[in-house]
Amino acid sequence: MLNFDWISGIDLSIAKIIILLAFIAPAIFSLFLKKEYIFRGAEDYKTWRNLKYWILFLTLIMISIYLYF
Repeated sequence: MLNFDWISGIDLSIAKIIILLAFIAPAIFSLFLKKEYIFRGAEDYKTWRNLKYWILFLTLIMISIYLYF
């Protein structure tokens, strides 16, 4: 059984910052991906196939939903 009693001592604003950092970390990681990996399997190098843009776009959506609710 998991015991999460220790988490009740964390302030809500600190918890929000930790969660936001967990959302932002993959977005930052995506900025360092090589172009060969981003376009792997793509027939062309169109902008809409760029994974960096998709990851940043989806991360912003997740953060905005999290901050709204």
